[in-house]
Amino acid sequence: MRRSEKNDSKFSRFIYYKYSGPIVFAPLIMIGILTIGYMELNKDFYDAWSCETISDYLMDIDVPEEIPNAHSLPEEQHLELHQIQDECIISERFTDPPKHK
Repeated sequence: MRRSEKNDSKFSRFIYYKYSGPIVFAPLIMIGILTIGYMELNKDFYDAWSCETISDYLMDIDVPEEIPNAHSLPEEQHLELHQIQDECIISERFTDPPKHK
C-alpha cells in the first residue's frame, strides 16, 4: 500500500496522477509533428531523386514541364545538383568491380 497522499511531495503526486502521461507526451508528439512538417516544407524537389535522374535532369533528358529547367534554378541549387552528381560518379566508380580485358 502506498504512503498517504499528504506525506508525498508535489512531484510524486504528479507522477502518480492518472493524466500525467498525456500531459507530458502530447506536447512532445506535437513538437515532433511540427518538426517533421517543417523539414518536409524545406526539402528541395530533387532530394528523393536517384543519381541517374539527377544526371538526366542536368542534361535536360525527359524533364517534365512542371519541373523548372536546371539552368533556371538559383545558383546554390544548381551547384548542389552538380555536387550530388559528382558524388554519384565517385561512388559508382568504387561500386563496380574492376574488369580486366
